[in-house]
Amino acid sequence: MNLARDQIIVERRYLAVFATVKDESLSALAIALPEALRDPFARAVGLRRGAYDDASTLGPAIRSGMVARKSVIDAGVLLSEPCTGYFVDTLGDASDDPSYDDLQALIPSAIEKFGIDAVRLMAVQYSVALGGFRRLVSEDERFAIPAAAGTSASTPRASAADQEAKRAARRARRQDKR
Repeated sequence: MNLARDQIIVERRYLAVFATVKDESLSALAIALPEALRDPFARAVGLRRGAYDDASTLGPAIRSGMVARKSVIDAGVLLSEPCTGYFVDTLGDASDDPSYDDLQALIPSAIEKFGIDAVRLMAVQYSVALGGFRRLVSEDERFAIPAAAGTSASTPRASAADQEAKRAARRARRQDKR
């Protein structure tokens, strides 16, 4: 895998998931951050002093700051960090590459403790690198990556006959050049 390619994929997935997260939930996730993560999060998304004091404006401020500062990945990682820590602590050695079954066993308690949006953001973070999370976002509807706005959910594929016709045309062009 290519690191830059993986980063682009993760960023697009975060953008798609953040588009479905309500401002109230975004505010709640930020307010629930432990004190040690609040300042790094505020710097990452450009929150002004006192932004945590008004929950009604916090969500939109986070959303605009993520985009303006190109910190979507940082925001997703930081907002899901308490949930990630819970998974790491609970899974122990299995947390290096948890299986789909390991994840499914912990998800109900994580959703109860942190909320579905925190668990979704955590799933995005590891959805490219770890097999259990790849399977989670592809098989569990709660964690499926939403289709980006303006694109269809499934990309139309050319039929086998169409693909073979294109290959034959390429071969013929190559032969003509020789």
